[in-house]
Amino acid sequence: MQDLLERYPDHRPAFLNVGQGGIYESPTIAHTVLGSCVSVTFFVPGRGLAGIFHALLPRAEEYRLHDPESSPYKFVDTAIRTLFARLERRGISRYEIECKVFGGASALFAEEMSVGRRNVETAFSTLAELGLRVAASNVGGERGRKIVFATGTGEIFVKLLSNNNPMLCRR
Repeated sequence: MQDLLERYPDHRPAFLNVGQGGIYESPTIAHTVLGSCVSVTFFVPGRGLAGIFHALLPRAEEYRLHDPESSPYKFVDTAIRTLFARLERRGISRYEIECKVFGGASALFAEEMSVGRRNVETAFSTLAELGLRVAASNVGGERGRKIVFATGTGEIFVKLLSNNNPMLCRR
């Protein structure tokens, strides 16, 4: 991480916990660690805007006792819709936004429709519904990931975590 901060001296560091996200107007090195959770990055080239979230679960509607407005970044679908709406309010067109999808790992012997897989499927389907293009992705598998997002350039750095240390996204 220190070498990235040296590479981008104008970027400030920010760590995202589960259920956190937002829009960044100033250059930031946003980083998080994902297991079954999913992050989607939003980058608007030439406009100085970027966004990212760390979501735990696929769809808010599946959890009827939860109010998605109180924590919109906890769910993949509401997190994507929230960031997109915040960019639209700033006059950004869907055609200007570059999205990238990360995470969604599953345990070695996980059921076929693990939460990681459902998180990934929800991310891609919600982005498609909104007409947002996915420029890159690194999803699935059995290993967690550390991702680092340079919001000023749109660059993403991904490090796969060791299989010896299985991890899940937990609050």
